[in-house]
Amino acid sequence: MLNQYSKNMLLTVFLLFCLHNNSFSYQNDFELVKFKSRDGLTIEASHYNYSDTKAVIFAHGGVFNKESWYFIAEKLADLEISSLPFDFRGYGNSEKGDRRNNKDDVLGAIDYLKGKEYKEIYLVGASMGGSAILQALDNFDAKEIKKVILLAPAGGPPVRSKEIDKLLIVAEDDRYFEGGKTVYDNSSQPKSIKIYKGSAHAQFLFESEHKDDVIKRILDFFVKK
Repeated sequence: MLNQYSKNMLLTVFLLFCLHNNSFSYQNDFELVKFKSRDGLTIEASHYNYSDTKAVIFAHGGVFNKESWYFIAEKLADLEISSLPFDFRGYGNSEKGDRRNNKDDVLGAIDYLKGKEYKEIYLVGASMGGSAILQALDNFDAKEIKKVILLAPAGGPPVRSKEIDKLLIVAEDDRYFEGGKTVYDNSSQPKSIKIYKGSAHAQFLFESEHKDDVIKRILDFFVKK
């Protein structure tokens, strides 16, 4: 029988072996970066750099943060798609500011990726983050933005651009269902919608029985031509 000291030594050797052979996930394989929002605030983000062509911006909900997207950023890394989860103003190490201007954080993230010369930029926003994306895209056109996923956005205008492929994900009993459906109905084609049973709101869908299907749907949306 191994004593506790021997067990600890074996565990340490195993961990070092995994680290050396890159056997763990990508959860720490990103660069913490700073960028400026459109109204001049300093915003912190995690840049998963696995492609110089495609990158996804993740905008979190009101009770979440950039770290809440890491699990799916890792899955995108396996598909050689870069990503940029960021903390909205007043979250994490991002500078505090008027949250009515959250759209400027999204626009700053887009500017950051455009500066890195990404050819295709995708956006994912949940609840508050979805609303910020909708506001950012209103009367704003960038040829690099190709796809947008909204998880139960907390209000905002429809997406008018016919160049952006759109996907709305929402639960049928979500308190923001009607608002999200109105955004969807008034947005231009191409677009698609997935309605789940239950009331799980936005990122809480990742804690529901629909988790695996939601993840698969998001990944499939980004890899499809």
